[in-house]
This record gives sequence, C-alpha cells and structure tokens, in this order.
Amino acid sequence: MQKYLFDFCLPLDVKLIIIVGDGMADEPLEALQGQTTLEYAQTPHMDKVVRSGSIGQFYAIEPGVKVDSDAAHLAMLGQDVNLSSSNRGAYEALGAGLALGPTDVGFRVNFATIDDQFVLVDGRAGRIRDDAKELEHAVNDMVELDAVSFDFRQTLGFKGALVLRDDDLSVDVSLPTQYAVGKQIWARAANGTSQALHTAETINEFMVKTNEVLKRHPLNLRRLTDQKPPANVVMPWAAGHISRFNPTVRKYGKGLCVAAAPVIKGVCKYSGMDLVDVPGATGEYDTDTAAKGKIAFENLDNYDIVLIHVEGTDEASHDGNVEGKLVIIEKIDAMVGYLLEHTDIAQTRFALLSDHGSSCVTHDHMTTAVPIAVCGAGVKADHVQHYNEKLASQGRLNTLFGKQLLAFLTRSQV
Repeated sequence: MQKYLFDFCLPLDVKLIIIVGDGMADEPLEALQGQTTLEYAQTPHMDKVVRSGSIGQFYAIEPGVKVDSDAAHLAMLGQDVNLSSSNRGAYEALGAGLALGPTDVGFRVNFATIDDQFVLVDGRAGRIRDDAKELEHAVNDMVELDAVSFDFRQTLGFKGALVLRDDDLSVDVSLPTQYAVGKQIWARAANGTSQALHTAETINEFMVKTNEVLKRHPLNLRRLTDQKPPANVVMPWAAGHISRFNPTVRKYGKGLCVAAAPVIKGVCKYSGMDLVDVPGATGEYDTDTAAKGKIAFENLDNYDIVLIHVEGTDEASHDGNVEGKLVIIEKIDAMVGYLLEHTDIAQTRFALLSDHGSSCVTHDHMTTAVPIAVCGAGVKADHVQHYNEKLASQGRLNTLFGKQLLAFLTRSQV
C-alpha cells in the first residue's frame, strides 16, 4: 500500500517539479508568419512532456483578468489574492533577502534616469546591468534620512528593493512606475492620514538624496560620456506590507524555489518555500537556465516540490524582442530536457506552464488562457503532441485555475 503525505497528495517517494516560463505564452505574431513564439520555437522537450502526459488551459485568476506575476504566483501557491491591493514591494524585499518587520514597508525600486525637475526620462536607466552594484554601495554609504532608517539592496541590473523602518508608515501612497516617462516622480499620500503624508515625504527625501549622490558618481559620469542614460536616482514603487507569513505550500510538502526574480522568491518565501541562489541566473535573456535545472536536480532529494521560475521570457515580451523570446524559450526547453533525462519519470511529476501570457506586440500582460502540461507519475496521457497555446484547448486537462493548482498537481492520479 502506497504512503501519501495527505489523502489527496502524491506518494511520499514522488517529487513534483513545476516549471514556469514567465509570460512565455504570446499571441500570433506577424514576424513569425502568424505563429506564436511557442509555436515557432524549437521545443522538442516541451513537446515530449505533452506527448507523454496531458495538456490543458490555465488561468492564474480567471478569464479576462490581467494579472502580474506576483499575484499569479500567489494564486498558484494557494494564497488568496486581492488584485486591488498589491503587496509587491514587500515580496520584492523578502526576495532580496531584506528583513521585513510588522511595521516596516517594502518597495520595489529602480535605478532610473530623471532630469533636473525630477521628470522621468528612462525608468530603467538604459537597463544598467551588474555595475549598478557600485551605485548601491554609494547610496548605502552616503545617504541618511532625517527620521527613518532604511535598507536598500540592488538585485538584478536596474532592479532593487528598499525597506523603510519606522512605526508611523503607511502603504497608502501614490507612486510612479517605470513606465511613467515624461512625468515627475514625486510620491504623494493617497489619503490625508499623517502616516501616509509621512511616508510620501520620506520617499521623496530618499529620492532627492539618492539623486544628489548618484548624479556625481564616477560611474554615471562615464555613462554620460558614453552617451548612456545615467542611473541618477533610486525610484521606489509598489509599496507593500506583511504582518506575518502564510506558509500555504507546507500543506503539500517541503518546497524549494529556484528563481532569480526577487518578487517570485519573496512570494515563495512568504508561502513557506525555501530559496536557493543560482550563479548565472540574471532574470534576463542571458540567464543560465542550465544552472537552474542543475540546482533543482541536485536539491530534489531534499524536497517534495521544486518550483523553477524563468523571468527572461517576460522581459523579452516587455521589450517586444521576438528573437530574444525565442532564444529564452529554447533555453527553457533545454532545461526541461535535462530534467527529463536526469530524473526517474516513474518517481517524478512535471508541470510546465506560464503564469500569464505576455505580448510581444503590446509589450503587456495578456488576459487569455496559457498552456499547462503535466507528465510523469500518475498522469494519464492524451492525444496532443505539441506544447502551445492553440493545442492546449484540445487536451484532457480542460481548464485549470491558479488557486486549485497545487491541490490538482499533488493528487495521486491526474
């Protein structure tokens, strides 16, 4: 008689690997003769998952709802999701390795380019890369706020996380995003409370003081000489607050997150999963997917559930970079092949999906269904042969939703 973690769960000796290509699904593209990137790319290993298992359609929330990756992954990990109140900044901070106390407020931040009037010129500072770490050190060494302490960390290129520490802060602030080009970036209180006003004033003080330090930094002077946008301010956005963790994944077993994107790492940590750093994981097109696959395999004996997240497909979509998206899809496919080759399919269950679609045409997230394929232990096969958006509707999995995903994937039979 087989032993199970719970009555509805996988046998104890079976592992679950979930592979998420962020924004991997797309729409038909003129540049690809009317095919999507998944249809056009060479994906023999993704197709093998489908041929040996089943495919269906997936919505992180529900049809017609545009969802960001933090909300999508919260739903996928069994959390309740309030789309009107994002805690993204808190998850970014957790994923960056920053402590977040019950009265602290976390933010996603960007190194950005502004003019002398604090009007946003480039929300990503020309996609500055690893040399941004120099600027992190300068900010932490030279910026001091009048009444509030802070922790700031650069994470991936132009991206970073910030935590403001004070007993009188609020998440009710209006903040710019990286897309607000041509507008001033000042924070504003979203209501008339003293906490909201104090928080907005503190954010503006932080931006003024980081600008004073960064506009004179030698790295930015070199960037100006090279006609590159200077990273002359740290711009907070997406405020978030967490009073306590909600380890929903532990209901299904011990989980590990293999990701580069701090927001995904933060969501996974909040949901009770362990994190692991992957050398060469950049969150961009050049990310080392092979290293992610290897790290996942090396840790498989110690975990029941391993989630592997790849950000580069979404980044390519936001840039409208069709060729870049094809490259990263094929790199994900190679990672899938490595895992299929190195694991015992009779003792492993694989799930392959996007958290949402991302369009190379609109450069935005989509509201349509994305394909999900499952193979391995206890999975019945259907007749579909390829992994793409069009064929997903023909599979036997029908339509799945984010909140039911873990319960579905850990059933004894799928």
